[in-house]
Amino acid sequence: MSINTMTADIQEEIIKIRRYLHKNPELSMDEYNTTNLVMDTLKHTNIELSKLKDDIGVVGVLRGKGGGPTLGLRGDMDALPIKEETGLDFASNIDGVMHACGHDLHTTILLGTALVLDRMRDQLNGNIKFIFQPGEEVMKGANYVIGQGVLDADPKVDKIVCLHTWPLLESGKIGVRKGPIMAATDTFDVRVNGSGGHAAHPHKSIDPIPIAGQIISGLQSIISRRTSPMDSAAVTLGQIHGGKADNIIANDVTLSGTVRSLVPEVRNNIKQAITEISENIAKAHHTQAEVTFYPGSPPVINDERLVDTMANAVKKELGDDKLVYLPEPSLGGEDFSFYLEHVEGMLFRIGTKNNQEQSMRSLHNPGIIFDEKAIPAGIKAMSSFAVEFLK
Repeated sequence: MSINTMTADIQEEIIKIRRYLHKNPELSMDEYNTTNLVMDTLKHTNIELSKLKDDIGVVGVLRGKGGGPTLGLRGDMDALPIKEETGLDFASNIDGVMHACGHDLHTTILLGTALVLDRMRDQLNGNIKFIFQPGEEVMKGANYVIGQGVLDADPKVDKIVCLHTWPLLESGKIGVRKGPIMAATDTFDVRVNGSGGHAAHPHKSIDPIPIAGQIISGLQSIISRRTSPMDSAAVTLGQIHGGKADNIIANDVTLSGTVRSLVPEVRNNIKQAITEISENIAKAHHTQAEVTFYPGSPPVINDERLVDTMANAVKKELGDDKLVYLPEPSLGGEDFSFYLEHVEGMLFRIGTKNNQEQSMRSLHNPGIIFDEKAIPAGIKAMSSFAVEFLK
């Protein structure tokens, strides 16, 4: 029986599961109900199932007939603290919580892939390790999984793959890209020290607010003047806090922002530039700027051979017209990148856009709607890739 036929056989069941998950979203590291649903859906298969610690997340092992490698397939499960505004019949029942990033589709597609590959077990020259991961949105889930030895436990994962919804791509199409596809996501604070004082006598104190303004202007030059135009990166200041009254010179001002980069060298250079600019501008005004960095996820850099394998699988199973080579990476982040510090892997995109305006909204938008045609396409792509990889 073909992958296409098996996907069609389970499509109605899988769509029901997706709508249930969308209606009952769970925040990061709180995915107890989703964990139980995964266990229940796969309990009658040949997949060896186990919950992760604290009953959050699932790992399933499907052992094929051959002695080939082990492929990890990962799907994240968590929702976002967003109040849904889609108007869907199956909109979130949980006030202020929504699957606005498509992780309900990710979980559903991985479940469907598990059901299909279970029926193809005799054709697999190797093993599949299914990883239903919690906590991606808070960048904790991947390390939570890795810390429990999931990659190294028998059978050891040799390569790992995941997918992500993409509202810039037509529903049912598969987007691939060699090399960097998502960015590192670091954050930082710059604390500018002042001395406080009366607003009527600014010459008697150090005012951190105009100094902070100069630092903001200086940081904008990092991308335009200190980073090659060929290297995609972003420095964004999202917060500024300082002062308590309009007639008091503030004691200090804190700027907070994020850095997105695709290349480790660029990542390090931007960090150095933020520190130099902030400290030197403050020094010129006879004060100090204290810069603190909070490392986030590293960039997602796809293994080129896996991309070629996916491209071949998609062409065979879905057709040439369903494969799209993405022209540029996204500066969004993904904690899937933490797996890639241990094993080579690949992230691919599943298109979710149709002719409705709501399907074209950005991820994390309260009104975004994901076209469900993406679900069978995702199952076919991931299943056919697994079979192709394990040949």
